[in-house]
Amino acid sequence: MIIAQAKNLEQHFGINQIFNDVDFSISDNARIGLVGPNGAGKTTLLKIMTGQQEPSGGNFTINKDIIVGYIAQENGLNENNSIWEEMLTVFASLVDKSHKIEQLQIDISNDPENQDLLKQYDQLSYSFEQAGGFTYPAEIKSVLNGFKFFKDSWHKKISTLSGGEKTRLAFVKLLLKKPPLLLLDEPTNHLDLDTLEWLEGFLKNYKGAILTVSHDQYFLDNLTNEIFELNFGKLTTFKGNYTQYVQERELINRQQEAAFEKQQEQIKRDEEFIQKNIVRASTTKRAQSRQKRLDKIERITLPQHKQKVRINFNAERQSGKEVLILKDVTIGYPDKIMVKNINFQVNKGDRIAIIGPNGIGKSTLLKTLMHKLEPKTGTIKYGAGLDIGYYDQELQSLDFKQTVLDTIWNRHKTMPESEVRSILASFLFNAKDIEKTVAQLSGGQRARLTLTVLSMEKDNFLLMDEPTNHLDIEAKEVLEQALDNYDGTLLFVSHDRYFINELANKIIVINNGTAKLYNGNYHYYLDELTKQNAIETSKQEEIIANEDNSGKLSYAEQKERNSQKRKLERDVQNAEKKIAELEEKEKDIQLKMADPIISASFEKLGPLQEELSRIQSELEKANETWEEAMLNLDEFE
Repeated sequence: MIIAQAKNLEQHFGINQIFNDVDFSISDNARIGLVGPNGAGKTTLLKIMTGQQEPSGGNFTINKDIIVGYIAQENGLNENNSIWEEMLTVFASLVDKSHKIEQLQIDISNDPENQDLLKQYDQLSYSFEQAGGFTYPAEIKSVLNGFKFFKDSWHKKISTLSGGEKTRLAFVKLLLKKPPLLLLDEPTNHLDLDTLEWLEGFLKNYKGAILTVSHDQYFLDNLTNEIFELNFGKLTTFKGNYTQYVQERELINRQQEAAFEKQQEQIKRDEEFIQKNIVRASTTKRAQSRQKRLDKIERITLPQHKQKVRINFNAERQSGKEVLILKDVTIGYPDKIMVKNINFQVNKGDRIAIIGPNGIGKSTLLKTLMHKLEPKTGTIKYGAGLDIGYYDQELQSLDFKQTVLDTIWNRHKTMPESEVRSILASFLFNAKDIEKTVAQLSGGQRARLTLTVLSMEKDNFLLMDEPTNHLDIEAKEVLEQALDNYDGTLLFVSHDRYFINELANKIIVINNGTAKLYNGNYHYYLDELTKQNAIETSKQEEIIANEDNSGKLSYAEQKERNSQKRKLERDVQNAEKKIAELEEKEKDIQLKMADPIISASFEKLGPLQEELSRIQSELEKANETWEEAMLNLDEFE
């Protein structure tokens, strides 16, 4: 069911047009990713959808009773409440009902024969249960834990939380409200990997519609099944996740380029024919006819290729084979130990990612390697011929009073101004930008300027702390390619799983005060984690089986039973996935058949009806498969 629609939306500020003729619809179970370069108008579009901003033209309509949830609307936390008290406000009506139920219980105990009281109690208890009265405390605990607000923090006053914690808590509150249409603007920013994995799982099972703006390709791939591309003032829709969108966009561009080249060849032949024959009496009419045809032709244009940052990293000289060796190193601050007994070696050409929860010591490790902090214990050995470059996620390496031009020129005084301007242009700094001070730049511009500085140093060992922060998807992809082609060694901290998986050949996981090395990319690390969890589960099962279990199944029998149960659970999940896919196809065909043009044409309607019948038949079988699997699964309860 369609719950919201945009028709002919346009937005401009003064003479600057942001977008126009924007049309789209949102279904009740949508999973949409809104992508496009910075400045394309994504956040502006979200504000129009929430009613925070009026469009310059067109309209956005939402079905009656559909509530739109948007994180920017949810920042009004009550500073005087504790974390738990603030989350309870989401379920105020249920809390009120529970108090009424308690009072009725007291009244009934005093007057057990009162039929009116008993009837009120039954009705209120039923409505309380149906509205989730017995489950909402568990919901609150689950989401708080997912966002790393653990039980020992629930009593804290909101006024004592940091700005980042308040932002995360506002997100928790929004998710607990479960609005039918959820709009998310960069929801993965500043979340660690564990929280990201939890959030993805939560959103996959979310009952309402979701539209998200994100620069996280991994997140978009795992969550979305439709992409809205906002670029060059237009919105284009694509079916599928982000990877499928990229493939389709590239295919469309190639097809358009091929059509353009073919048409240009035909135009050239026609123009040559006209030029040769227009003056000849015998061929003038043919030439004039050809000219008329040429005048009427609809010209194909080349696709508007997006401006891309051009980044290159290369080393001026080669390092030795052994770049860095840490032995029994403990890091931290004068009053706090962060990570103990770190042991790993970095070799020439390595691409090593450091991952782990926020605040666990990842940046502290890089700062220690950069001599900004002293190690508490252990030894750090640096290899021969090292030139170390450092990317600080806080972007504090820049002088905020200098202009963009002087930032580069002061480091390379003999470089001609034209060359400096050319390099800055390759990082998308225009003539106006380079006269700005660093303080006047946006976060994304500062990130690009820091990368500009770093790329010109030609170091052979790069330490990078969250290098993809502040970058849009295209800039991240360019950075990823540049680092992949880099002939030096890379050690980087990141929570960007796509970036990590594409680059890293080793993963260092920091957690609970320890560091562990995995020899592979992010997918390899996840596989190893799954294996470790399976081993732990097996050990626990064996412990349970070896306990006194008189009258119970043997270990081998229980293991087989567990295996059968897991298989049935997979069957249920697969059936549910297939049902969802078939229902989506059924809905798409029904929408097409409802089109007046198609419904009036038997030639077009007939094949669609056949396809609909086939899908409905498959849907019936899938539902039967699901029911059978559920019945079999119930026997294990």
